[in-house]
Amino acid sequence: MEFDAKEPKRRLPKPLVSQLTEEQLRAIFMQSDINKDGLLSKKELKHAFSRLGALIPAFRAARGLHHADANHDGLVDKDELDDLIKYAYRLGYKVT
Repeated sequence: MEFDAKEPKRRLPKPLVSQLTEEQLRAIFMQSDINKDGLLSKKELKHAFSRLGALIPAFRAARGLHHADANHDGLVDKDELDDLIKYAYRLGYKVT
């Protein structure tokens, strides 16, 4: 089989990739509230960042807690959730 330089290369279509919206991030975080107490612990944050595809979910959970935990109780409550979502949104998690 010979290579024909005039024949255009066939390209596979690229998968559709878009950044998660803040609403989608909120849903993922709330689904990760395993004990349904309305608070996100570091373990639950680790689970959420794992679902988001973070390479090191424990690191992202610690950083997310650092960014969002205004009262320093080690949990993210409803009032702090927006800061966590903004942090995750800036990271640019994507869905295919």
